[in-house]
Amino acid sequence: MTATCREGELIWKFFERRTDGFFVEVGANDPQNSSQTWFLESNGWRGILIEPLSRFYESLRAARPRSRVFQVACASPGHPPTAQLLVGENSEHSSLRPNAVDADTRYVENETVRLMTLDEVLVEAGNPRLDFVSIDVEGLQLEVLRGFDLNRHKPPLLFVEDHLLNWSTHFYLCRRGYRLVKRTQLNNWYVPVGTPFHLSTAAERLRLWRKVWPGTPARMFKAWLRHRRSGAVGRSVERER
Repeated sequence: MTATCREGELIWKFFERRTDGFFVEVGANDPQNSSQTWFLESNGWRGILIEPLSRFYESLRAARPRSRVFQVACASPGHPPTAQLLVGENSEHSSLRPNAVDADTRYVENETVRLMTLDEVLVEAGNPRLDFVSIDVEGLQLEVLRGFDLNRHKPPLLFVEDHLLNWSTHFYLCRRGYRLVKRTQLNNWYVPVGTPFHLSTAAERLRLWRKVWPGTPARMFKAWLRHRRSGAVGRSVERER
């Protein structure tokens, strides 16, 4: 079983293996590979998939019949109608902001994409009741979160891919009543304060504490060194030709 499948099973276990939940996945990418919601949909859930890259839009629509697919990128309030998406050699690393996570990411082309806040997407979808929200946007998670009314929707489980190069996302969510309870791969698990959580051991919690607090300054310094050595933020294959 792949790491993503194990992660999907853990998410389903958190929801006591319900077969009637509703999810939102921001940055869906491939219908199955690295998807936190494929396992849920395979077990009866419905949801919303948000993916700006045109190459994945049709495949998501075909492979995920229980989900509504939005071909947009999520942004913060006050956004322009469109933006240029930098398409990475590895499509999972595509981003609206060059090298937001990795100084060595190479971009092969640009694609004009429509922008919406997550709240705007939810209004268009009829404001469904949310159980699980996953955000994987290559370092731009705060922009997505600023366009998402957590007080109104308050999903019981929130996944945020966070490379932990700073504490901004963590503090933002803590101020809005969420607590960090687990980390799998690059995904931080947040639940509303007061929600019981039994899917982590004492050893896991200690590792998570070390990862978030002593580990983050070290990663910040290493990331700064990589960007300095790279000599060019946002470089692309096209620019190098």
